[in-house]
Amino acid sequence: MLEKILELRSQSKSIAQIAKECGLTVGQVKYQLQKDKAKLAEDRDRSSTPNQAQRGQEREWRLPAFYGRDLVKVMAQGPSVLFVYWEITWPRMRMVASYMQADYRHIQKCLRIYDVTDRIFDGHNAHSVQDVLVQEDAPSWYVRDVRPGRTYLVDFGLYEQGRYCPILRSEPVETPRNTNASWGEPLVEPAKDSTSPTWFENFSSYSLYMKSKK
Repeated sequence: MLEKILELRSQSKSIAQIAKECGLTVGQVKYQLQKDKAKLAEDRDRSSTPNQAQRGQEREWRLPAFYGRDLVKVMAQGPSVLFVYWEITWPRMRMVASYMQADYRHIQKCLRIYDVTDRIFDGHNAHSVQDVLVQEDAPSWYVRDVRPGRTYLVDFGLYEQGRYCPILRSEPVETPRNTNASWGEPLVEPAKDSTSPTWFENFSSYSLYMKSKK
């Protein structure tokens, strides 16, 4: 499996693409790459020779901190905890902040959590909606006190002067139960449908981007 991961990585594929092709989670792919990195370091230490100085000049390969892509992902960490991570490119962040007439460097970031259990979500029919404010430079966040056995969607957006502007929406995720399943009841329920976040009226990041190109 590691050989396949390294081969795909050499093709400049993202962690998410590698995980999808290998049938793994993003965390599992990162773990395999980090384990390979540790093995290489151990082998290098064991084979210390007069050429060690030359080896030390070689650039050490590392996982990049950012991939230059707009994304938001959510994973269930337990019956009552979600883990959300995201990457929003600066061009998109500046574009949305400009629409909101706010300084993108200091505008409040916010996760909006939708409970969409057994719903085909249309942006307005969630069972409940919860806003979680996150720190300005945070790339990820734990959302606690969600309910077991429920399906959630997460929007990443900006909050300024009482206005919330969603930027990206995650895929749905289901929190595990904290009770035993009934006899004959499936342990894994089908995934629910999701839609793109609803922007402010007459506003979309794509339309602003096209205007800036004219």
